[in-house]
Amino acid sequence: MSKLGIGFIGCGGIHNAHAPHLVNNDEAYIACAMDVNEEAAKAHCEKYGTPCWTTSEDELLARDDVQAVVVCTPTGYHRDTVLKAAAAGKHIFCEKPMAMNVADCEAMDAACREAGIVLQIGFVRHFCNEWLKLREIVQDGIIGRPVVWRSVSGGSGAPTPWFFDRAIGGGPFIDGAVHSYDWARFMFGEAVNVVTDIRRLKQNTTAWDTGTVIVNFASGDQQVVMWSWGLPGFGYAVKADSAHDVLGPLGSIMFPGGNHLQVNLADGEHLIEFEADSGSDWFRKQMAHFIQCVKTGAQPIAGAREGIEATRIAAAALSVGDRPAIVEL
Repeated sequence: MSKLGIGFIGCGGIHNAHAPHLVNNDEAYIACAMDVNEEAAKAHCEKYGTPCWTTSEDELLARDDVQAVVVCTPTGYHRDTVLKAAAAGKHIFCEKPMAMNVADCEAMDAACREAGIVLQIGFVRHFCNEWLKLREIVQDGIIGRPVVWRSVSGGSGAPTPWFFDRAIGGGPFIDGAVHSYDWARFMFGEAVNVVTDIRRLKQNTTAWDTGTVIVNFASGDQQVVMWSWGLPGFGYAVKADSAHDVLGPLGSIMFPGGNHLQVNLADGEHLIEFEADSGSDWFRKQMAHFIQCVKTGAQPIAGAREGIEATRIAAAALSVGDRPAIVEL
């Protein structure tokens, strides 16, 4: 196969994490960029040297020089875009979350299977050495099992209002936390229930923006996500403190930064090193994986099943609204 022609559908912020890795790429190039905002599409072409742009999905999908697409639209639009791309026979990299509900995810999966095309979901942690080392430590039983993985984060949230629209973006407990749900499944196996207590602090938005989601797994492990995008402003204008650790019967894992994880056991502190990589490295490796899957027909390591199951957890968390509840999966 000659160089793979890739089209971008959506030229907003997240597309800038992917596009640089297709410039001067030996195996792929950006053939065309599409955004409903004409200025965004033009800005992409000026920045990345892409030869053409359009405001029409149909026009991009009809191009013979586009064999694959990168979908960077708001989550609520993913289903329709992926179904059209699959019908056009284009391989698909779709940003996370896969969709706003499980039924849409399953429809996307079925369409891609029927068309015989690759569908990869943007769970970039699968390409990060730090996250991979964390999984290795947990699965090796160094701090014992079961474990409790705790994540606390707070601030003003994502940079544009659509993230806070309940139908299109869904707020942090799907848009941001879906990374963590996916990684917990990758470490622990299948989830059995979700315990949720969420609410809305921002009064001019519709998505639940603050609260706690607890995910229990068949393995006995537990994930606790306490998150807020409810502070004033957008785009992380107001910040809050954060915490991140894993607790087990034999010790704990902490994240001091750099190229090591701190494992605390009864005999003292141990620093476990890994090859440090940057966020840019993760996205580069992720795009390289997608290109190879398209060229070889291999199944992506973060494919439809990962997207469906992470969305299943997110949808359960969001299904209860502003009342505490337990949702069986």
